[in-house]
Amino acid sequence: MPSPETYLCPLCDRNVSVGRNCPCSPRKRKKKKPKEPRKSWEQNEASDGIDLPHDSFDYDEFIAKEFGTAKPHKQIGIAAYWWITALILALVWFLFHLF
Repeated sequence: MPSPETYLCPLCDRNVSVGRNCPCSPRKRKKKKPKEPRKSWEQNEASDGIDLPHDSFDYDEFIAKEFGTAKPHKQIGIAAYWWITALILALVWFLFHLF
């Protein structure tokens, strides 16, 4: 029976002092330095040398294929009556403060 200062090795059933490794157990490996993170502008080594098509890509064809031939988006803007309303309010405010 092991004493409180020792423990039984699970591999060879020897009594080993607490805080020590059993001679049969694998030695501790040295910790490796963590790799420095890759910078965002650095190229990934796995994709080095891959020839990707550059000139044959047709953007307009891609858009038509992906999104179909839907109606173009309506331009967002302020309606003309809001411009007229703002102009009238500005004139009323100016005349109110003038007199």
